[in-house]
Amino acid sequence: MQMLIDAFEAIRDFLELGGPVLRVIAVVILLMWILILERLIYFSTGLKSTIANTLREWEQRSERKSWEARQIRQAMISRVREQAVKGLPMIQTLVALCPLFGLLG
Repeated sequence: MQMLIDAFEAIRDFLELGGPVLRVIAVVILLMWILILERLIYFSTGLKSTIANTLREWEQRSERKSWEARQIRQAMISRVREQAVKGLPMIQTLVALCPLFGLLG
């Protein structure tokens, strides 16, 4: 138990030395990892079902050769891609911000 208390005090002292910038960095990193974990969970579970549903929807179409059908297929692909990359720009922005906050501290 004492070891846990010592670790907590060491972390608290470290945060006090860093000041408010270190707290901002901690919040940014926490937010970034939450977004990363959400994407990993989506890629391992939700993306497969989204792709399967889109393929099933495409296979149910009676006509797949015309220009209109190709445009519908492109729209379906775009919707799946949009779902796959949702949140990635925010993660990229947070990754770029972390070193800048480090320089600020």
